[in-house]
Amino acid sequence: MKLLNKNILSWIGYSILLYLLFSFIIETENPLKHTAIFFSIQFAAFYINSKVLLPFFLDVKKYILFILSNIVLIILAAFINTILEEGSEEILSSGYAIFETLMAHSVPAFIGVFVALIHHNYHQELKREEKEKKRILAEKDFLIQQINPHFLFNTLNNIYSLTIDNNPKGPEAILQLSKMLDYSLYGNKVECVYLQSEVRYIINFIDLFKLKDDEINNIHFDYKTLNENSKIAPMLLLPFVENAFKHGNIEDVEKGTVKIKISSNEKEINFSCINTYIAGKTVDKVGGIGIKNVTRRLMLLYPQKHSLNITDTNNEYKVSLKITTNGI
Repeated sequence: MKLLNKNILSWIGYSILLYLLFSFIIETENPLKHTAIFFSIQFAAFYINSKVLLPFFLDVKKYILFILSNIVLIILAAFINTILEEGSEEILSSGYAIFETLMAHSVPAFIGVFVALIHHNYHQELKREEKEKKRILAEKDFLIQQINPHFLFNTLNNIYSLTIDNNPKGPEAILQLSKMLDYSLYGNKVECVYLQSEVRYIINFIDLFKLKDDEINNIHFDYKTLNENSKIAPMLLLPFVENAFKHGNIEDVEKGTVKIKISSNEKEINFSCINTYIAGKTVDKVGGIGIKNVTRRLMLLYPQKHSLNITDTNNEYKVSLKITTNGI
């Protein structure tokens, strides 16, 4: 309804401008008549294209039919315009000058067709943008909703073992896991979270991983220099951490290491994750959204606002990520 009212007001405003044009600039004998004729022909050409020719011919790529239809429309409109303004005698008496007469009176229809094309292309572009936004949103939701079932399965098994042995760590582990699941569900509903929330999620992940072996100590997580107002897309950093534990050799308590660092200021977030690994290590491919999917999510969430560098040398895998936030 609002769009209809807006269109009506636009046409009324345009008709007033036409009347002023014919009254004070072109100075015709009957400005009201010329305005009515010019406006009516242009209005008809516009809506014939908008409602019929554009959707039935141009949108289905029948370009020749579209062009021919508009040529016929413009010629017909020129005849009508000439008759209404000059009378039928003008066409009959023009003789060889009939072409010039029709060309002069084809302007309203030509403008109507031209405006219809611009209007149509504008709204088609809006539709394409809206469709792309929905596709990107759906892809974001798909990526964020994925939680590593393999990690979850192992964690539940570890917790089960603790509870069977009446280990006091059991209830704490259940609480940590519930916090992670709660955060992952919360992350589906918001675009950004405070960076501290992402850090706590990673801490819980590390603590739960350590349940596998009390002797795993070569995990270093530095998050001392965080800006309290920094925000980030939820569950964006965890896949890199998860990848370090899954593909690294952290379970080798003497040689395996994982080093994670997160820092931020008012303008950017910096993240790095370094893990050692053994070449040829076989890992279960179940679960995890993978580095490719994280890279895709970064492109969707922070286009032109992030840099991601991944290096793999001397059995050491390093991820460096910088996100420009501009204080958001």
